[in-house]
Amino acid sequence: MGTIKVLLVGVCEYLTVKCPSLPMCKNDLFAMRTALVNGLNINPNNIHLCGETGIVTKNELITSICTVLKDISENDTFIFYFFGHGGKNCLVLSDSLIELQDLLDTIGQIETKNKIAIIDSCHSGGFSLESIPAIDIDETVEHFAGRGFAVLASCGAEQYSGFNEDKKISLYTSFVCDAFTARFLIRKGKKSLETINEAIFRFAEVSNRKKGCNFQQPIFRSSIGGTIFFDVEEYNPYKIAKIYEETDNYIIYNVEPAHHAEEKRLFVKVILRFPSSMEQIAEIATGIKNKVLYYEVHQNEIAEARHKGHAANIVCCYFGYDEDDMVDCNYFCYTTWVDDLQDKDCWYRTSKNIIVIKGVHINVNGSYELIKNLRDNNLDKDELIQITREYTANIISVAEQYIKIFREYLNNTITEEELINSVVPLNIEISKWFFKQSDLPKSPNELHDWAHIHKKLSCTIHDFSLFYDKKNLKTWKSENRKWLLKNAIKRYEMELEELKIADKLI
Repeated sequence: MGTIKVLLVGVCEYLTVKCPSLPMCKNDLFAMRTALVNGLNINPNNIHLCGETGIVTKNELITSICTVLKDISENDTFIFYFFGHGGKNCLVLSDSLIELQDLLDTIGQIETKNKIAIIDSCHSGGFSLESIPAIDIDETVEHFAGRGFAVLASCGAEQYSGFNEDKKISLYTSFVCDAFTARFLIRKGKKSLETINEAIFRFAEVSNRKKGCNFQQPIFRSSIGGTIFFDVEEYNPYKIAKIYEETDNYIIYNVEPAHHAEEKRLFVKVILRFPSSMEQIAEIATGIKNKVLYYEVHQNEIAEARHKGHAANIVCCYFGYDEDDMVDCNYFCYTTWVDDLQDKDCWYRTSKNIIVIKGVHINVNGSYELIKNLRDNNLDKDELIQITREYTANIISVAEQYIKIFREYLNNTITEEELINSVVPLNIEISKWFFKQSDLPKSPNELHDWAHIHKKLSCTIHDFSLFYDKKNLKTWKSENRKWLLKNAIKRYEMELEELKIADKLI
């Protein structure tokens, strides 16, 4: 992402408006600045404070906004944070009132990639954010994911915001600071706005439970496609060793680690150069097993530390006749070898598809030719890309509508029954585009990974339609449904990021 520019506004003293002073709001400014630097890795030089004296006039607010936005670019992020008194549909400055909705509308029109407004005041949840993220079929996901406007508010439209007397800062600000700095939210060096907001809601839920009432219900609304991911620390992913070896009779296409607990498992993908009998396959499998037994291929650092230097306990060889078979995971047969430490009755099962030759257990795929013939594709590459993007764009558009309604349920502004009734037509639309995506012909090898991510994203969105379908209400309890959809939304957002990367490679 680009540069993150921040404006923190704290109003403590009131000159012409009859409101009691809020001395703790000055503490909010410094607590929030520290949390942004330590938690989101934001350059302190890009954080502008307005209200260090406790006084913020309307002119000072306008001047501060203009100062922060002076050098902002279209790829940057703008974060606006307000602490102070609030009333019905308004925020209170030292010398005047400003309409909350007008302020948010103004921020929403800033021409930058994304904007986040965080409002910590009484009655702050009484705003609207009407737009739903729209994806252009002719553009890549890069132009959609992570773009838009999100607003986080400390309480509902009819509620009051309180203080954390122990920390001497506003209660909601303490939730936000804790979420920004929480290390358990980091995934692959990043934190998402989605998980940050989920943590805020969880902190508020615990606080309300202690008070014995719904004292303060945070509000979250967003027109961002997916979510925003903040780079908070360096991430160096573990690199799995790549094995490729050619011989006269076969090609080792890849060796995949599938280590589990104390078992070192290696799955070997093999392309046979010539049509081979079962006896020849048994001989080749034995040779490959002996060759790869001590290969150091591991899925992560933990597996490497546990299994490095040890012989494999299990080796499975998957045989096909070309690269299409490897990409499609359509194998003519596969062989299994396990050492004497394993339960051989479990691994060496018998069935009509399994034959044993010279001690090699071979499982024959009776559907190999049938699946092979399914690869026929009457669409050229460009046409397939266009149709795939069209179907994905349509199902994403429905998903964003679904998420918007679900957020209002989490905000406690609608009931579960209202949510269930509202998503009935969306469930139908999701299923329609999911099945269209599923019926697309197999993609050529160069598009395999790209098409797979599209289908994976479609499957995740299809999960949305299950949890609040009237036919499935007896399947899960209310809290289970909520948890399942929240996690499906996080998967959806991660897969949008995967698709952004995949789009750049085609």
